Parts: sequence; C-alpha cells; structure tokens
Amino acid sequence: MILFIILGVVVTVLLAVLIVKFLPYKLTPIISVLLLGAAGYLSYLIYNGIMEPIKFHQEKKVRYTEVIKQLKLIADAQDAHNTILGKFTSNGESLIKFIDTAAFPITDTRTEIVKENRGTTWSPLYVEVEKKITDTIGYAPVRDKIFKGRDYKNMLTIPGTNEEFKIETSAVLRANKILASVFEVKIDKAAILKGMSTSLIKQEKEALGGDDIPGGFISIGSLNEVSVSGNWPPLYDALVRDE
Repeated sequence: MILFIILGVVVTVLLAVLIVKFLPYKLTPIISVLLLGAAGYLSYLIYNGIMEPIKFHQEKKVRYTEVIKQLKLIADAQDAHNTILGKFTSNGESLIKFIDTAAFPITDTRTEIVKENRGTTWSPLYVEVEKKITDTIGYAPVRDKIFKGRDYKNMLTIPGTNEEFKIETSAVLRANKILASVFEVKIDKAAILKGMSTSLIKQEKEALGGDDIPGGFISIGSLNEVSVSGNWPPLYDALVRDE
C-alpha cells in the first residue's frame, strides 16, 4: 500500500511539472491549490500507512495480555482441580465453585523406626527399618492459597466481548499405559482483534513465533499431552505480572 502511495506522489509531482509547463498561466493558481490538496492527502495516507502497523502492534499486546491473564487463571484453577480431584473439568461454572469450596490438604511427613520380620512365622528375624509416615494435619482453602486478590469469578469472560471461553477436556494414554486427564482453552486471534485492520489481522494469524504468538489462536493446555502451559512467548508472562 505504501508503495502505491509513493507512486501516487511521484505521479502528482510529474503532473505538476507538466501543468506548469503547458497550462495557461491564469489557471495555474487553481491547479496549484488542487495539487497541494492532493499532496497533503497523499502525505496523510503515507503517515497513516506507517503508523497503522505500529498502533496495531501496541493495541494487540494490550488485548492479548488481558486474554492471557484470564487463561492463566483458568489454568491455575484446572491445575488445582486436577491435584485435588485427579482430573480436569470442562464445566467453567463448576470450576469457579470448586475454587470457592475446595482445599489443599496440609501434610506432615516424619520418619519412624519400626521393626519388620524378615524371617518366617516359625523363625522370626526382626530388623529395624526407617519408614516415612505422612499425616494430614489441616487444610488450606484453594481460594486463599492461589486466588487471593485475583478476579477468578470472571475468569471465563473473554475480555472486550460478551462471550466466554470454551474449555475442552479429554484423556491421553501415557507411556506407562495409564490414562491422564487433559484440557485445552483456545481463542481465535480474530475475535480478540475485532474492529482492527483485517489485512493486519490476517498477517497476525500467520505469525511464526519469536516475540509473536504463533498461529491463529491463543491457547493454554493441550488435548494431546498433559500440560497447563500457554502458546505465548515469555514477554506476555512479564506483562501479566506487571499489571
């Protein structure tokens, strides 16, 4: 686009030279005003063509950071849910209720010396061995331990929209032949960047990585492996922490 605008400026300059050279002198002031107006408009287009990608990049980082903040809340809730109940959940409302009611057990582990019979019933041979004993001595509410001061009540809302995140769950077979619960939450970049330049959104969805989020979605978790990680680069984690 910028190349076309520059080409337009060159054409305008050439027209100005031709008009000054061949047009009657009495029409020169009118044409000059028109050419100045055209030059000003083209200058505006050049400026806007340069600034639009810059503003787009700044705004997308703001929007992405808000979305990632919500996704990290969901992931922390899912991690706690899996730790306590042994699986992830696709029900967002029940996940919020879980935060309000669930608690982590507080354990105390100690070592005791016990006697074990290494012989037989008829010929016992007792030896002293060390055993670790774990006792539950209390409980720590999930809400206080992980979500204190965090707005988890609205974590399902996609920032800037009236929509909610969709949580998908499944199970994968690990190498040890045990089924493991998995989850994934993802959102199309186009939904987050709605109202911005369609051509720049298209480019953004083709991003390969680096400081950009690769592909057309922002996601956390995976339906193919046990994970509570997101697909964004570390700079967004820093932006979320700085908020």
